[in-house]
Amino acid sequence: MIKPASRTTLYQEVLKQMVAAIKEGIWVAGEKIPSEMELAELFQVGRNSIREATKALAIFGIVESKPGQGTFVSPDALRKISNNELMNYISDDSSWKELMQVRLLLEVQAAYWAAENATDEDIQKLYTIMDLSTDGGTNVRPRDLDHLKYHSDFHEAIAEIGGNSLVLKLLRSIRNEIDTQRHKYLDITEEDWNRMMEEHRQIVEYIRNHEPQKASQAMREHLLKGLYNVIRNEEEEDKE
Repeated sequence: MIKPASRTTLYQEVLKQMVAAIKEGIWVAGEKIPSEMELAELFQVGRNSIREATKALAIFGIVESKPGQGTFVSPDALRKISNNELMNYISDDSSWKELMQVRLLLEVQAAYWAAENATDEDIQKLYTIMDLSTDGGTNVRPRDLDHLKYHSDFHEAIAEIGGNSLVLKLLRSIRNEIDTQRHKYLDITEEDWNRMMEEHRQIVEYIRNHEPQKASQAMREHLLKGLYNVIRNEEEEDKE
């Protein structure tokens, strides 16, 4: 039963209720969900909250947009919700830390291999993604989930360049969980976000210069700092 969302963390509450509607069969696989305006009226929130929640579901592969037709529940939406326990990851700090440990094992080595294998075309692809994640190269705080998608694309691209198909497969298998956890980056400070983007550029420079040791170390520090920034931000919020 859909009910008006509370005034706190609006898009997250909308997101949870939309997932619940799919799990409970209110919206079934292949069905077109209500329009943005209709959903805003149902949840009694602004259209921006609906837009953000829908983007998140699209990133997770739970809904899919069809140009000129609307947004539909994905054929395998229930499987993706069930397999990844999507909503539990949003506020589960232990899962966040465990997930980061797995990323350290996979992505640090992937950066090493990327620095060994990268071509000029690979480097250009990374620069293009970075420009998208920072609004054309200007360091700004992410305003919506599109920025987080480009952040995710950047890390996956490095794994692709690394050339180990199993590492890439493993990372893709947990991408939904990683993307869900990246919601926390929406709450970090502008200074921390800008620093993360600068770390991306430094990693690419090491990859471009074929310096695998420096690339892998920079990736390790980047992931650890991201974890630290999120934890620190949440601790400061708890004190308020």
